[in-house]
Amino acid sequence: MTTQRIFTALALALILVPLSACTNETTPEGYEGYIMHRPLYMGRSHYVGSQVGPTSTGVVWRQYAINVDVRPKNYTEEFHILSRDNLNVGFAAHVRISIRSGTVKDLVENFGIGAMTAEEGAMPEWYIRNVRQPYRTAVRDTVHEFDAYDIQSQTQEIASRILERVHNEYDGTPIVFETVSIGNLTYPAAINEEIQRKLATEQDLERMDRERQIAEQEAEIMVTTARGRAAAQRIVNETLTPLYVQHEMLEGFKELSRSGRVTIVSAPTGDDSSAVILSLGQ
Repeated sequence: MTTQRIFTALALALILVPLSACTNETTPEGYEGYIMHRPLYMGRSHYVGSQVGPTSTGVVWRQYAINVDVRPKNYTEEFHILSRDNLNVGFAAHVRISIRSGTVKDLVENFGIGAMTAEEGAMPEWYIRNVRQPYRTAVRDTVHEFDAYDIQSQTQEIASRILERVHNEYDGTPIVFETVSIGNLTYPAAINEEIQRKLATEQDLERMDRERQIAEQEAEIMVTTARGRAAAQRIVNETLTPLYVQHEMLEGFKELSRSGRVTIVSAPTGDDSSAVILSLGQ
């Protein structure tokens, strides 16, 4: 009986020990899992494959997953740097980065472990080790090319230059820079006042330019109208002969003669038999 119990215990041990070394690693949605095998006693860990969440490996022998969040994330870096004209400018540079699909192996092995740190929302190791400093350098070098007065009005141009630079630097890597934006600019008080004066001056110049354009358009309209009136007067003067005037006068008296309230008298006044026609109202 004792021997049978020993054999039973050994059999159970032979079954349970291997089962205890089996794993079933899960990768959640929005993550890609880097799957590696870890030997039980001897040998080296090695890459087995990757999986796109949500999924799991199923029950397998000693396979473990490093889950990498591949969803686009926003990262903000704060700066206080000197502009081209040696004025201290503070601002925030916001960048949106994602991980290229199917590159989790390259990311983990060449850029650092991609999992988030224990603190919720903390920056991943691949960003801290391989992206943060080159990105900050790109921002610093680009902004330094602009005068302090121009940074606020040229934020889109600055962001475009930064994005182009990091695109070139990380081309062919798992890191995808989607957008860059510059915001939260802060200047010394004297610079703020100067910028406000400059903006006010530019607005005044724009207003004066609009008023000048309106005045020019109104002047053109007046010239065109005057030319039209002069042309019309010239035509009238050229066609206004004595016979035409006499004809128009007779036509007018014809219209008056049709009225029962008007008496028309015609009397000769000279040797040429010309007459004066008087219109008398009743």
